[in-house]
Amino acid sequence: MKASKDALPVMIGYFFISISFGIIANIIGLNAVLMSALVFAGASQFIALQMLMNNANGYTIVLTTFFVNLRHILMSTYLSRFYRGVSLIKRFLVSFGITDETFAIAVKRFEEGKADWLYNLKLNTLCYISWVSGTVVGLIFGYLIPLNLVDVFSFCLVALFIFIATASVEKRFDVVVAVVAGVVAILLSSLPKGWNIVLACLVGCLVGGVYEWRLR
Repeated sequence: MKASKDALPVMIGYFFISISFGIIANIIGLNAVLMSALVFAGASQFIALQMLMNNANGYTIVLTTFFVNLRHILMSTYLSRFYRGVSLIKRFLVSFGITDETFAIAVKRFEEGKADWLYNLKLNTLCYISWVSGTVVGLIFGYLIPLNLVDVFSFCLVALFIFIATASVEKRFDVVVAVVAGVVAILLSSLPKGWNIVLACLVGCLVGGVYEWRLR
């Protein structure tokens, strides 16, 4: 029940943004549902979609999305401290559904002592279902939705993550990391799409680690 309640805001955001993905992917003839089911990574899917529309080759698309998703290594590494003693199969099941939003929610619950691997799996699965089902709706009923409204849907994911990140800020330490990562991302926004986020994550983690070490 707790996982369902925590997942609901993310599910709503995922549903509408994936509708947008389904509509755009259908325009260029991409199997949007299969991609959402196998990849389940909003930012990477939209980047790949944009590159396909620009006739980029497969190697470039794979390499770009690989680097954009490197942040998942950081997130998984942080989560791993809550999975000591948990079997490899259970870790594998949970790892597939880790996204920026589910990570933020799960970490908060783990640190509060209110989560375990099953909670994390339920949270991820509900968000996954929402993402795939939204893609299906966009694919089937997309022609009924005005294109100017589709453009608005794309902001849902950003707004959702801003809300979750803001709600997770409780200490001065959190504020420092968030501000540094945000500033770096803005300063490096001229880099190829996605690279500024990866580098901002790395710098934020480094600054956060040093700051936490000095406090101790």
